[in-house]
Amino acid sequence: MDPEPSDQSPESGEYDDQWHELLTGDPSASPGLSRLFKRLPAAPRCKACGVPFAGPYAPVLRALRWKPWELNQQLCKWCFDGIGKRRGGAEVPVSLLFADVRGSTSLAEQMTPGDFRSLLDRFFTMVFLAVDSHHGAIDHIVGDGVMAFWTPGFGGDDHPDHAVAAGRSLVANMASDSSAGPGFPAGVGVHTGLAWVGVVGETGAHDFTVLGDIPNTVARLGSAGGGGELVMSDQIVEEASVETTGLERRLLDLKGKAEPFPVWVEVAAAS
Repeated sequence: MDPEPSDQSPESGEYDDQWHELLTGDPSASPGLSRLFKRLPAAPRCKACGVPFAGPYAPVLRALRWKPWELNQQLCKWCFDGIGKRRGGAEVPVSLLFADVRGSTSLAEQMTPGDFRSLLDRFFTMVFLAVDSHHGAIDHIVGDGVMAFWTPGFGGDDHPDHAVAAGRSLVANMASDSSAGPGFPAGVGVHTGLAWVGVVGETGAHDFTVLGDIPNTVARLGSAGGGGELVMSDQIVEEASVETTGLERRLLDLKGKAEPFPVWVEVAAAS
């Protein structure tokens, strides 16, 4: 993907092809600057254009805005700006993580607004570090909840493994955090499947997001778990070859699901 968006009309279908290449890591169309960037040292790189974020050329490139985007360090700011101008997306395999704070209304009532803001800052930082260290991207933040995602282009074909690893890292860090009492009061859910990833909305009101049953379901899973619990769908347990010995089996009544939804639950212990 070139940093500068082309003049191609969204109706032509070329945008969806570009989205599919970006999200799946297909190198078949890597024109222009991408070929040059991939000859420069060194990793890590932007997953879209290949610009290096480290090495001898990084300071100059960063000054020209070829630097990691703050919410998604898998992409540079140039590519994200370009993505925002390309309406469309693609249906691709994704793995998702959703985490949110439990009892936030009660917590906010017991704290000053400033202290509650500090609590959420700490929570969002823990989520970002867990996701970023396992090659994921933040999809969006809503209130006291965070959605993150992985695709083959961002996380490799083993993206379910990365999502599970990020979830485990997050619940372990929360179990050891004392900023809200003994263990941070948040639960985490992970799920995998086919979803639509791209930009929705019109100019002035658009968003880069993940749509479909998979993101809806993972939000339910994250909300269903207790503080310090990692709730894993059968699909991601199978794809990531998670060992279920010692895990708790549950059937969840999820909103919008006709049948009880089976999950495996792992509880983190404070280190």
